[in-house]
Amino acid sequence: MPPDWPARLASEQDEHRRTRERLEMLSAASFEGLFIHIDGVIIDVNARLLEMSGYTRDEALAPDFMRRCVAPEDLPEVLRRIVNRVEGEYVITGVRRDGSRFLAELFSKQGALGERPVRVVSIRDVTERERTNILLRESEARFRELAAAAFDYTVFSRDGVVVEAHGDVERVIGRSARDMVGRKILDFIAPSGQPLVTDMLRLNKVGAYETAGLLPDGETVPVHIVVAASTLDGQSVRVAGVRDLRAAKRLEAERRALEQQVERAQRLDSLGVLAGGIAHDFNNLLAGILGNAELLTENATGEDRESVGAIITAAQRAAALTRQMLAYAGQRDLGRREPVDLGAVVHELRTLLDATLSKKAKLTLTIEPRSVVLGDRATIGQVLMNLLTNASDALGDAPGEIHVRATHVREVDARWDAAQGATVGPGAWVLVEVRDSGVGMDETTRGRVFEPFFTTKEQGHGLGLAACLGIVTAHGGAVLVESELGRGTCFSILLPATELAVLVAEESVRPRAPATPCRVLVVDDEALVRTQLRRSLELRGYTVEEASDGRAALARLLGSGTQPDVVVLDLTMPDVDGAEVLLRVRAAGSRVPVVISSGYLDVSIERRLPRGEFQGFLAKPYGSTELVTAIERARAAR
Repeated sequence: MPPDWPARLASEQDEHRRTRERLEMLSAASFEGLFIHIDGVIIDVNARLLEMSGYTRDEALAPDFMRRCVAPEDLPEVLRRIVNRVEGEYVITGVRRDGSRFLAELFSKQGALGERPVRVVSIRDVTERERTNILLRESEARFRELAAAAFDYTVFSRDGVVVEAHGDVERVIGRSARDMVGRKILDFIAPSGQPLVTDMLRLNKVGAYETAGLLPDGETVPVHIVVAASTLDGQSVRVAGVRDLRAAKRLEAERRALEQQVERAQRLDSLGVLAGGIAHDFNNLLAGILGNAELLTENATGEDRESVGAIITAAQRAAALTRQMLAYAGQRDLGRREPVDLGAVVHELRTLLDATLSKKAKLTLTIEPRSVVLGDRATIGQVLMNLLTNASDALGDAPGEIHVRATHVREVDARWDAAQGATVGPGAWVLVEVRDSGVGMDETTRGRVFEPFFTTKEQGHGLGLAACLGIVTAHGGAVLVESELGRGTCFSILLPATELAVLVAEESVRPRAPATPCRVLVVDDEALVRTQLRRSLELRGYTVEEASDGRAALARLLGSGTQPDVVVLDLTMPDVDGAEVLLRVRAAGSRVPVVISSGYLDVSIERRLPRGEFQGFLAKPYGSTELVTAIERARAAR
């Protein structure tokens, strides 16, 4: 034995002791449990495993420890891995000594002790990690559900590349969700929107913005995108919720169009009130001018008669102008309505307009049989004449075509949402279209075409189409204009159809001297009108009384004196108007015949008129012939 053997032995034992201490320290300080087994029989464990499981060292080294510390449902998989010597990570449910459970992540590795093969296994308690992962997956699922409810589709991307997509992708951009995966986000963005999206990706921005998606055929679709940072399967991603804006843009355009339509209607209504007010006052003046001019005619001779005739002609032209203003203002004739055959009216107008329509215009008529509406023949004829004249003017000196078509319709299409006039819907209508191949109109002109005093003609007062709108509206119809520069214009009119047969016009009642003395009460707030009516009627043998306002008329009609035979009652008067006078007179039981007279029908007053309680209507200005005829008819009606 070498002389230094005792020292060498002591040194080796000391080294073994220090090594064992280091191993025990590493084993005790390990954050993971460790054990070594041979074919499922544990031969060694560290302190961390005992701490984690609650077992003692002797219990851990017992032959049945594996079955005690592994949950029954996971034991078959653990034994299979031992038998097949499978290495790697997997998660099982561990059972502590007190029976509580925990999630354990195992990592097994084949090793050797000397020549004996052993399996070294590390165990980590991953209960909190797995609970966090479960919560994360639940959060991701809720996020996807919310995104699916809030957006048309959702795109998950990483580094600008799509990793997943969900939702109605194909409907919006014409591709399947599967086709998007693996491709760049920019592949699905229109060129106009790529700079913005590139900036968002480069700076990792989140938030909302609008851009344009790209369809496979190169078409674009407006989209609203909301970008947020999130996770997918535990990894960071960018989530983009995409909403198709086509429907919203369409609704917005419709809303703007509706606002413009309402604004235009309000402007036209305001102009209509102004036009009606001017026409009312002007008609009172014209009534006095025409009436007195007619009185002068009876005694005038020579040049004086010619001068009076010129006055009457000028006044009649002024009256025609105010009638157009009243038509635009929605003036309604309180006389009776009758069936009007539009085909007959159009053919009559064709004969009348042969001399005025462009000689280069080819006029074509397509009129369905029984195109009959209920209304006033004269004003409907005025509408058609104005439209035909307008179509002829649109052709100018160039050759072109004018096509007039009348047909029956029951369903109206979406175009009529932009029409002006009364609101139209399903029902019995007659559609009249006047189409020309003329110069057409731009959008600005189309928007103002029905405004009074707006005209594109060198000569004209701009009341023709304005009057058309008023007349059609008064008949419960609507007007639609469609036109483009260089492509002509089409004016379409919808009027309520009627099944009533067209009657032969009655022979007008000729004025005659009253068979017996007739007393007439003239009620008007205009002294000029009262004086002219009194003189005109007295010359024809009538006895005339005057009332300067509604209160004076009531005092006369409700008094105890002799009642007049006929009352000529102005409708629009201050304080007590004609409608109120008629209501009170009828309420008192008086059945005196009443002829309503007005230069302008205020809608609020007209609504209060008791229907069937007046016997005639005179629109100012009117001549002595119309006045006498109305009085005689009123007397005959009673």
